[in-house]
Amino acid sequence: MLDDIYREYEPSEDEGREGYPRDKVVDQAKEALTEFFENNDEDVFYMQQLEVLFEKPFFHWVTFAAINELIDEGVLKPEERPLLGETRIKFVFKRGYRYYKRRIREKLQVVREFSDPAIGEACGRQAEVLFFNSLANRGFTSHGQNTNEYKGRKWEETDHNLDFILERDGKVYGTEVKNKWSYIDSDELDIKLRICDHLGVKPLFIMRGSPKHYNNMIYEAGGYAMIFVAQIYPFGQRDLVKRIKETLGLEADCPRAIPDGIIDRFMRWHDKQSA
Repeated sequence: MLDDIYREYEPSEDEGREGYPRDKVVDQAKEALTEFFENNDEDVFYMQQLEVLFEKPFFHWVTFAAINELIDEGVLKPEERPLLGETRIKFVFKRGYRYYKRRIREKLQVVREFSDPAIGEACGRQAEVLFFNSLANRGFTSHGQNTNEYKGRKWEETDHNLDFILERDGKVYGTEVKNKWSYIDSDELDIKLRICDHLGVKPLFIMRGSPKHYNNMIYEAGGYAMIFVAQIYPFGQRDLVKRIKETLGLEADCPRAIPDGIIDRFMRWHDKQSA
C-alpha cells in the first residue's frame, strides 16, 4: 500500500510551503506515523529523522505536515533543543512517554556530532571523490571540477558551478553530488539544470535521496538521477556511522568504493543515450 501511495502522489510546486494545498496523502502519512508511534511508544525521533525514515512512501514535506498535524491533535508531543549555534532541533514522541528527556540527550549527542560543519564538509568531499573515482574507473574523463565553463561557454548569471564535468563515448555530463539527508533545494536544482543546458551538457545528479518529481525534471532535461540512499562518511568515522545506524536507524556507510550496482544502472542508461 505504501509503495502505491509513493507512485501515485505527485505534489504541486507550492506544496511544502506555507499554505500548501491539502492532499489526502497527508492523512495516509498520519495513519502510518500513528501506527509507527504505537510500536515505538518509548522512544523519541527528530523531524528530519522521521522524514528520512518515511521517505520511500512519503515525500519529506508530506511527513513534515503529517507530524505537525499529529502534534496539533495531541497525538504527539514536541520538545525542542539547541543543536548548534542558533539552530534548534525538534523531537517528537508519543504523548505519555515519561523518560523522553534521557532519550533526547542520547540522540542529540549523535546528531550534534554529525551536524558539525567540518563533518558535513568532509562527507561532501568524500562522496565527490568516491563517485569521481568510480566513474573514472569506468572510462570517464574529466573536463574540470568546480567549474561553470565548457568548450568556451561560461555560466555567468549566478555564481554557481558544477562539481565536475565528465565525458565518455562522446556524451558529456555536468555532474552534481549531494550527500545530505535533505533533498537538494528546488531553486538550486533549477539553476544547476540551467547551467547544464547553457553549457550543452547532460545533467547527472548523484544524490542520497530525491523526490520523484525532481528526478523527472532531471530526466526531462536529458539527464540521469543516481540515488545512493546511505549517507557517505569518511573512513575515520566508522564509530560515528555505527552510532547513527544503531541510535537513529538511518542508513550511513564508510565505503572504500561505490557499490558496482549503483554505477551499473547508470552505465546501462548511458549506453542507450545518443551522443
